[in-house]
Amino acid sequence: MLKVGAIIVYGAEGVCRVTDIQRLSFSAKDDEKEYYILVPESNASGKLYLPKDNQLLMSRVKPLLTYDEIKEIIASNDNIIEWVEDSKARNKYYKELMATYDRRNVFGIAKQLYLVKTGKLPVNVNFTAWMEDVLKKTSQILYSEFSYVVDLTFDELLPFIAGEIDCKQK
Repeated sequence: MLKVGAIIVYGAEGVCRVTDIQRLSFSAKDDEKEYYILVPESNASGKLYLPKDNQLLMSRVKPLLTYDEIKEIIASNDNIIEWVEDSKARNKYYKELMATYDRRNVFGIAKQLYLVKTGKLPVNVNFTAWMEDVLKKTSQILYSEFSYVVDLTFDELLPFIAGEIDCKQK
């Protein structure tokens, strides 16, 4: 159960604050049910309504990583994902991993694509616009949380993920 004031990560929305819990109905034919009201840190005027009884949506709620957990993810070899040669199969694989909203998976994709883009991963593939789009999306997902916990700019994110630079805890 979430509490008002809690800071959480909600799927691709990133870092959100629980601002309220309300009983609401969004149409005349629906019964009222309880919703968590979330405000994304990246958009203070935005509101998300998260139904407390929706298991799928609630499974996207994650606690905010600590500085030490972020550093452990970066240092760990557990975040290395398998390289898939076939581009269509790789696309499907990335989508499946991203759909889990597991930060290790998202981190693994971002790190892999950054290393391909910079030529540090020895694969025989051109870095495509599709790969750039996936890298941008994974970076945006990670940046919300990482920047909240770690003192870094968006431009520092990928070098930080690749372990090329060190940042300090906020």
